[in-house]
Amino acid sequence: MQPLLYVGDVPVESTYHGSALLHRLLAEYPAGKLTILETGTTMSQPARRLANAKYLSWPIGEQRWLNTRFHPQAVVWYSRRATQVAPKIAASLNGTGFDSILTVAHGFGWLAAARMAEKRRVPLHLMVHDDWPRAANVPSSLRNWLDKRFARVYRQAQSRMCVSPSMQLDYEQRYGVDAEVLYPSRAVDLGQFDEPPARLASNDHQFTVAFAGTINTDGYTRTLIALHDALRAVRGRLLIFGPLTAEQARQTGLDLPNITIGGLLSWPELMRRLREEADALFVPMSFDACDRSNMEMAFPSKLADCTAVGVPLLIYGPGYCSAVRWADENPGVAEVVQTAEGLDETIRRLADDPSRRVELGREALKIGEKYFAHNAVQAVFNRALGLA
Repeated sequence: MQPLLYVGDVPVESTYHGSALLHRLLAEYPAGKLTILETGTTMSQPARRLANAKYLSWPIGEQRWLNTRFHPQAVVWYSRRATQVAPKIAASLNGTGFDSILTVAHGFGWLAAARMAEKRRVPLHLMVHDDWPRAANVPSSLRNWLDKRFARVYRQAQSRMCVSPSMQLDYEQRYGVDAEVLYPSRAVDLGQFDEPPARLASNDHQFTVAFAGTINTDGYTRTLIALHDALRAVRGRLLIFGPLTAEQARQTGLDLPNITIGGLLSWPELMRRLREEADALFVPMSFDACDRSNMEMAFPSKLADCTAVGVPLLIYGPGYCSAVRWADENPGVAEVVQTAEGLDETIRRLADDPSRRVELGREALKIGEKYFAHNAVQAVFNRALGLA
């Protein structure tokens, strides 16, 4: 395989979201031919890194400015700076060879990556997880400016990988070039279960719904509180796994009697806990109007792993979001709820009906393998990079 350089703000580590996807897709790249250059303000943790890669860092932004009320202006400033400092970033490689560059359209590193590929005259491979031109927090007057920069890089790329069919189609109409659909991938060593956990078939325990992921918007907090209220009516419990701390739960109003904070776990340990304790897995999407474009095109990466557990999926979001549309295209893979009233009703039904839980768990296993099996997603990635 050719020497590959990754340049981007998304850390490459075994955690969650885009970081986990990159870690999984690059895990089998030949040692000595992969360099990871992280340009974000948050770097990967050494214990979570790929063993087959050389890691470097060159932060483009400064978190102290991004954490102020001037965040929108700082995003514009660092977006401009990313292109300007590309030569310095390239010089920091100290002669490290590469024949192509991989990047993710998030933050600022993708702009530096595009300029580096242009100057070096090597192929650029672009992954898009979020609708960055509309998801980025920039002044409205500069939204079109950012979209034009994205359009230029999107067209420059030799290969483009979009996380959902909706994104692929929308971008083809906007920018005039095609892309591969690259769904989130399961880990290569993820265990495969043939059946849902036995606990689903009985009501001899407290009904428990689990949420695994980050809580980074007020919208997610509101949906979790709505779920808490629905569970309280059936004396159920909400189990939250992820980086949320007890103090953060207190600050956001999630320190409630029937909510348990489970912490950030490795995937094998998380899967064990979910199969032992959860009767359903909660997959919320934002209802906020400002998030609509990203909800239509982004795809929740947690579905790759959640479908492998064999526990019912409870997708809560507006009808236009990608997760709801995916569930509609695969009848029986999940309970889909689009209103708070519907959430109350669905929780009661799941709590009362063990056979329904088992049926949903089986379908999640089957459909999840079809969409998110590591070998299938890896094949799409390899084809896009010309490695197939």
